[in-house]
Amino acid sequence: MTMRMSARAKFFLYLFLIFMVILTVIPLLYTVSASFKTNMEIATGGINLIPKTFTFDNYKTVWSMSGTGIASKVTYTDYTINSIKVSLMTVVLVVLFTSMSAYCFQRGNFPGQKFLYWLFMATMFIGAGTVTMFPLLRITTKLGLNNLPGLALVQFGASNLFLTMGYLKTISKELDDAAKIDGCSFFSTWWRVILPLSKPILATVALMTFRASWNNYLLPNLMLARDQAATTLVVAVVKLQSSGGAGASQYNLMMAGTMLAMLPMLILFLCMNKMFVEGITQGAVKG
Repeated sequence: MTMRMSARAKFFLYLFLIFMVILTVIPLLYTVSASFKTNMEIATGGINLIPKTFTFDNYKTVWSMSGTGIASKVTYTDYTINSIKVSLMTVVLVVLFTSMSAYCFQRGNFPGQKFLYWLFMATMFIGAGTVTMFPLLRITTKLGLNNLPGLALVQFGASNLFLTMGYLKTISKELDDAAKIDGCSFFSTWWRVILPLSKPILATVALMTFRASWNNYLLPNLMLARDQAATTLVVAVVKLQSSGGAGASQYNLMMAGTMLAMLPMLILFLCMNKMFVEGITQGAVKG
């Protein structure tokens, strides 16, 4: 028996959804608007969304400027390339490790399996935050990992393990048996059978990982402080605010830099939207 929603309930539901959309979209619209304003208009013009003086100079200045307060001739293009490098390295590590972990927990049978599974889950849902930041920095410094590959290594883990295991339940175990009959080992079955069939959920994991790595500010700012040439895009965007010198916050440049930093994520999401939705829906349902 299906429950029908009353007209009043629908009204309040849609009212709430519209409010949430406005709450989400207004800050984004203001960022877009402010990126085309002069710095003086941002400081004195309130929160009006339509620029009084529409200009592309902010984008030209941001893209062509080097340094942005950093004592090296590093351009905005270099910051973008650094972020792409570390994000892609993190994605590759996370996708492979998450897929292997999910396969071992879902299909394997070994001592301490349940204990390790709940240990993984605990690290996913219980964030230590700044508690682990100082020891992490000490370790990476001692090991010489204060660079882009080191940052990718620190950021990776079994991300979205629960969703990936849920998706593996939709893949018939008969395929594993058929692979064993053909002479595949446990690892070879994962590589030749499970990994290709897990593309939708792994695309979802990859997109979430790329977003988290791309938007990460604290770790890159601390780990790469001594390697100015390896500065990532988000760190550089924040430094745009103080690029005008003491007492002259350049909010117009910061907003333009923020918009440029958002473009790769928007393009990536539009390209992977179909696989992202498929992975989320199938990974959340038990087979």
